[in-house]
Order: sequence, then C-alpha cells, then structure tokens
Amino acid sequence: MLPRERAEKILTLHAAGWPVQAIADHIGHSHQTVRDYISGLRTPGIRTPRSSLLTEPLASYCRQRLAEDPHLRTSVLFKEVSELGFQGSQRTFYRELDRRRRLLVLADRQETTSQEDPQIPSGMSRTLARRPERTPVLPLRVVPVAGETLNSYLARVAQANHLTVTEVLAVLPTWFSTKTNNLDDRAQHHMLAPAATQALHELARLTSTTATGLAHALPAFGTDESPVRATTACHRCTARLGIRQPVPVHLPIHHKVCTRHGIWLSDLGEPHLDLSICPEIATAQHRANRLLRHFTPQQLTLAHQTAVEAVPPWPASPAAVPHHWRYRLLALQTHNHQRGISTDLDAYAHAAIYPDAIELATAALA
Repeated sequence: MLPRERAEKILTLHAAGWPVQAIADHIGHSHQTVRDYISGLRTPGIRTPRSSLLTEPLASYCRQRLAEDPHLRTSVLFKEVSELGFQGSQRTFYRELDRRRRLLVLADRQETTSQEDPQIPSGMSRTLARRPERTPVLPLRVVPVAGETLNSYLARVAQANHLTVTEVLAVLPTWFSTKTNNLDDRAQHHMLAPAATQALHELARLTSTTATGLAHALPAFGTDESPVRATTACHRCTARLGIRQPVPVHLPIHHKVCTRHGIWLSDLGEPHLDLSICPEIATAQHRANRLLRHFTPQQLTLAHQTAVEAVPPWPASPAAVPHHWRYRLLALQTHNHQRGISTDLDAYAHAAIYPDAIELATAALA
C-alpha cells in the first residue's frame, strides 16, 4: 500500500491530465500500481488485509523451541515449522520471525518502564526519565539521501526494518516526535528548529550510521541557515540505492541539477526533466558548485537570488524571446514530451534561463 498522500497525488495528477507513464516516472512506482489507483482497484489509505503466514500456534512453537535451545539455527527451525504446515518461503519465515522478535523486545521494554516508577528529577519529563539508557540497534542499515527530510528518513528506516514509524519513535528521544508531529513540512528544516546533538547521536546508533554522515545529509541536523527549496531527489540516484519511491528533500535554492545524471530537479509536485539535450545547463550547475570552493553558501545564495531578479522575465511575445532561450525551451519540451511529460510546465522556462542566471551570479561574486 502506498502512503495516502502519494496515492492521492496519483489521482490528482491523473485529474490534471498526466499520462500513466509520466505519473509512474514521477511517483517512482510501476505502471500497474498507478493504473490500480486510477481504476479504483486500490483505495488511498486502505491496506488490503493480509494475514501473517506465521500463525500464533506456529509462533508459540517457535518461542518454545528457542527457549529450549537459544542456539537453535533458524534454518533448522524453518524445516520444523514447514513440516507443521507453514506455507511461506524461507525468506518470509525469517522476516516474520524477526518482526515478532522486535515487537516482543519493544513490548518488554514498555512493560518494564510502565511497572517501574522511579523518582523523577526536577525539570525532567516523565517520558525522558523512563526512556532506556541505551538506544537499540536496528538490524538493517539505511543510508540517508543528501537533503532528505527527517520524516522521509524515519519512514524509510521503519519500512526497511519491518516496523512502523511509531515503533521507531518509541525508542528515540521525544525531540523526534516534536519534529515529526509538525504538519508544516518547512518547519522540519533547521531554520525553525536548531540541531540537537543528543538526538543526532542516538539516531546514529539506532541506524548504525555515523553522526557526521547524518548531519551532513539531513538538513534537520544542519547548521547552515541559507534558504532552501522543497523538491524530490533525483530518481536515478535513489534507484542506485534501491529506493523506488520519491524521496522529499530540501536543497539550496541554487541547486537545480543532478550533475551525475543530467536531471533538472523541478519544484515539488512537478516531474523532473531530462537535460541531456542541453548539456550547458548541467555545465552551469558544475560552475555553481565550483564557486563554493571560494565563497560561502550564503554568498552564493545571495548572488543567485540577485541574478534571478536581474534576468529579464520571460517575454510574452515569442518573437521577443532570446534565440538561445527559445532553442533550449523547444529542445527541452520536445525531448521530454517523448517521455510523456507535459510541455506547459514552468520548469522548462526556469531551466532555459538557468545558465544565464549562474553567469550573472559569477559576475556578481567576481
């Protein structure tokens, strides 16, 4: 089942006239999944009931055998439950058994903390006082995507380890619950909530990653106060990490292009554009990245904002459009229309004038 907001986005894009192929490329799911939601075979927010193959009698048998022999090999246990009627594969059995073990650990921890009622020091909340001293370590490591929002990363961590976000938040400091409960997505950024060192290190321990890597990738833990824009990560970059769904990210406003794959990172809600027909746009992004060797991100952001305001607006008359703008615009529209992307998006005009904006920003910083 897709998250409700993603499923509803499929219906919204379909109502706006997007073809199935463009929706599938933008959302990051198969054409059949998109068709199922459009045709009504699937309903947003409603999961198709699926009973666990590891039934309670079989689960009780597994608990009993593991209690008798803690060193019993899982492959041997799988053969035993298969003879008792388990119908799933070995991989399914491992996944079901691992999930029940994690839920049992969480339940034991909650039961222990609910029974104990130590004297709470002054100024400390009851929730913080009852938290375990050591954050557990999840078995599967999830690599963060550069610029990824905190909500997105926690959701991917939970999904990879067959848990819910609520179960993940239960073993983390309340700082995370406060951040993720804010409905304003922009409020997840560090500009509205300063970094919390303790929360950063506990998340690093939970996910078996480094605090430095998380702080560098997740804007929620950053210290840079430059303006950002909301978009989604390059789908080709995330596909290399085995991620199928779009990853929401917050990027600097001058970061418009994935230079590795030549993809224009359109604003949130618009499909990404293939820039292979206009390589000078990716070259302009390389030029902007090189400016960061000599100037701070704040200086580059200010210069870019000044340059965008200095670039003349797109003329209403086609005859007044500069030749190189018109060439880029038509080339991008033709090339991406073949991929099923509409030709009336604002992203085309923004991409067409981007090299000029970077050239002006370079001159302003000189």
